[in-house]
Amino acid sequence: MRSKRRSKMPGPSFIEQARHRQLIACAITSVAEEGYAGASLASVARRAGISKAAVLYHFRNKDALVEMAVNEILRELSEFIVPRLLAEPEARGRLRAFIQSQLLFLEQHRAHLLAVSYILVNHRNRRGEFHLRTKAENDALAAITTILEDGQARGEFRSFSVRPMAATILQAVNGALSQWVADPSLSLSDYATELVTTFDLATRKDTRTSTIRKAKTS
Repeated sequence: MRSKRRSKMPGPSFIEQARHRQLIACAITSVAEEGYAGASLASVARRAGISKAAVLYHFRNKDALVEMAVNEILRELSEFIVPRLLAEPEARGRLRAFIQSQLLFLEQHRAHLLAVSYILVNHRNRRGEFHLRTKAENDALAAITTILEDGQARGEFRSFSVRPMAATILQAVNGALSQWVADPSLSLSDYATELVTTFDLATRKDTRTSTIRKAKTS
C-alpha cells in the first residue's frame, strides 16, 4: 500500500531567503530616494544587480514588494520598541518609551522613515483603500490605548477620554516625523523630549488636587 503521508514541500533555500531580504532592502532604498511613483521593479532590479524577471520570481508585482517592505519596516520598529516597553514597570514609563523609541528608531533609519511615509500615503489596494496606512495607524493607536488604559487603571493617569488622547499622541509623533522628513537638520531628540514632557503633564494625575480633596473630606 502507498503511504498516506504527504511529502512536505521544501521551503525557500538560504540563498532564496537572502535574495528576498536583499530585494526588500533595495525596495526600501528605492522608494526612499525615488519616491513611491518613481520606484519600480526595474529600479529595484538595478540596485540588486539582477534582472527584472528575477525580481518577479520573488514578488509577483510592485504591490507585493512594497507591502512586504512596509511589513519589514514595521517588524523592525516593533522589535526595537517592545523590549523598551517591557522594561518599564509603570505606564508613565511605557508612554515615555513609546514616544522616544518611535523617534529614535526612525532617526537612526531615515530611509525606513521616508519609504514607509511615501508608501502609506500613496499605496492603495484593489478597492482603492489605503489599507496599509489604516492598519499601521490602528496598530499604533491600539498600543497607545493599552498604555493609557493601564495607566488609568493603576491610578497613574488622570481621568480623560482615552481615544482622543491616544489619537493626539499619535498625531503629535507623526507630526514630528513629518517635520523631520521636510527638514533633516531638525533634532528628533529635542522633539522626543518635548513630546514626552507634554504628554506626561497632559496625562499625569494631579496628586495635589487629590490631597486637597482628602483634606476637605477629613
